[in-house]
Amino acid sequence: MEFERSITPEKQKMGWLCSYTPLELIYSAGFVPYRIMGHSYPVKSADSYIHPNYCQFVKSAIDIAVEGGYEFLEGVIFMNSCDAMRRCHDVWKKFKPQKFISFIDIPMGDSLLGVKYLTNEFLKLKTALEEYTKKNINHETLEESIDLFTESRSLYQQLNSLRLSNPPLVTGEEMMRLTSDFFKSSPTVWNANIKTLLEEKEQKLTINRKPRVLLSGSPIHDVEFISFIESCGMNVIYEDVCTGSKFFDINIVKSDDLINSLGEAYLNRPPCARMMKIKERVSHIYEISQKFKIDGIIHHSLKFCDVYLYDVPIIKDMLNEKEIKVVFIESDGIGSPNQLRTRLEAFSEMIKN
Repeated sequence: MEFERSITPEKQKMGWLCSYTPLELIYSAGFVPYRIMGHSYPVKSADSYIHPNYCQFVKSAIDIAVEGGYEFLEGVIFMNSCDAMRRCHDVWKKFKPQKFISFIDIPMGDSLLGVKYLTNEFLKLKTALEEYTKKNINHETLEESIDLFTESRSLYQQLNSLRLSNPPLVTGEEMMRLTSDFFKSSPTVWNANIKTLLEEKEQKLTINRKPRVLLSGSPIHDVEFISFIESCGMNVIYEDVCTGSKFFDINIVKSDDLINSLGEAYLNRPPCARMMKIKERVSHIYEISQKFKIDGIIHHSLKFCDVYLYDVPIIKDMLNEKEIKVVFIESDGIGSPNQLRTRLEAFSEMIKN
């Protein structure tokens, strides 16, 4: 098994798994946030530590952890996002205790009470990081961190806007690789690289008029999955997944209380299935589909990803009511997905203009 490695070895890394993790706080404490993504190979060890009826994302992360693949991390921050993630935290804490481990609860509502609750959870994380590093995270440091990650999101949106054109000037595979790089590198380095890439891309013309699809559903931890979809005769124009385009859809409005600003922004970001906001999720998908002139939607779920599987029937019905074509696929996130090729190629033919 090939272990994950950081692509910015000069600074200490703090691991994280969920998109509701406040990266700005991690960076303010002196760490580069490093997203734990697992692997796409058959599980070797995780079934000995966790029930086999959990998703590949969690099991593969445990697989790498118990074999020493995340030893370079200073610690890991978990979010209470689903039952599988809670069990991942339990296993990690017992069998791979790192120097720093934190577990943050997430409310499900976006009310003022919910914002207050999440803000308090972020304050607990801030205090824990300060105690661990023996350094104070002051207002100026946190504001600089917020500005840096805001720039990252803005640069991503600029690059992603190149997919508005038909044909797109950047592929889904390219965007997912850049997103994967963001998860494992310093934002200062990533920002500089994206600025250079933007100048190159704006001068490049891609001739490729394939059907335009939006990918929605479970986290995608393998860039090759996007490449596979595009090999089936479609252009992936937007990834409505927490490891894709949707991750960058967050707007932090700074105030005198920056922790509260973070709590409000993260709680009100486009919701995942865990937040139980089906209407809001469908509305977001529909708005993105109209903006990017999407021809069809591929709704994907990892096996045993219960929070996403639960929503499939009603999401399909609601999108069909809006006259949007949807195909649902399920995979185990392991190896080649070629068994899905016939269905995806048929869907590509169906949505061709």
